[in-house]
Amino acid sequence: MFALPPPGDDTSQDRIRLADWIEINLLSREEEIMSVDSVTAELSGDPPDDADDSEFRSPSEDPANPNGQLRPGFWIVSEDSTVDAFGELSRRAGWLRDQYPVNVGHDSAQLNDSAASQDIYRFLVLLRARQLYPNALEDDGEVSGLLFEELTKWAFGAYVGARPDSQVRFGVAGGSRGDGLPQPLAQAVQELGRRTREPTGQVPTAGVGDYKADAVVWKPFGDQVPGQLALIGQATITEGDWEEEEIPARWTDRNPRQSRLINWRARPVTAVAFPETLDLTPRARLEGMQMPGIPFDRLRLLSVLDGQIFPPQLTEQMRQWGDDMVNRIPK
Repeated sequence: MFALPPPGDDTSQDRIRLADWIEINLLSREEEIMSVDSVTAELSGDPPDDADDSEFRSPSEDPANPNGQLRPGFWIVSEDSTVDAFGELSRRAGWLRDQYPVNVGHDSAQLNDSAASQDIYRFLVLLRARQLYPNALEDDGEVSGLLFEELTKWAFGAYVGARPDSQVRFGVAGGSRGDGLPQPLAQAVQELGRRTREPTGQVPTAGVGDYKADAVVWKPFGDQVPGQLALIGQATITEGDWEEEEIPARWTDRNPRQSRLINWRARPVTAVAFPETLDLTPRARLEGMQMPGIPFDRLRLLSVLDGQIFPPQLTEQMRQWGDDMVNRIPK
């Protein structure tokens, strides 16, 4: 097994972090099967000299417990955490069904080799490993960021039903844009306007980068008239960043309309993609926050990519990057 990741700041996230760690072991083929017993043993480590195997230690036998209250034995705390993590895996499997590349039983989990989504989810899970082991994987984000932008583009396109020629990677991760877009911002915006058949606005002459528009997809009606469903999305591989990654008003709401990069006739939908799961954000905060866009965590990304056919080069690049990262995960 891989080494357990360093503990997080919020203990309420422990079950999610442990479930993610189990996925990393299985999707990386570090372990063929993970059971409640094996994970509990790994989580517990070496027992102290005075540990017992009972579920509870009797207060009459424990002079360190003068109040006479039962306290958990050595194994039970770790086992409870493991059971919670397997419950999280079961929830994911229950939602995604055949798309989820892990078979989850009552007390064990193993890789589903027949799952078509295995390559995609392995890449997303290893992006999560990059977060769980800060700096340990020594990944600078150049290749992984580019690949995640590219995968995000396909996910957004699948979500709105866009054709391959109606989606672009506008982001500049890895040093260049995708889908034949020119690198200079002004030229890239002009080309995007031409493809979408939406009028361009005012582009700063000194402007560079992507203004947080990593992927842009649209669904034209075919009448060549402006005014269509468009989605502008950001892709971030840094844990927690998704809550702050709002698409700038220069893309969507800046007034006058002509001051926007693209003068969309219909306001675009915005979205943000990230490799952790929404469950890491406390439910109370999720319910009270104004989201920066439709959130696509890795489970949602997987759900919308069902049956999507990718360019073979993208799949191979994700696999190669993943092979490199697997060899860097601490053991």
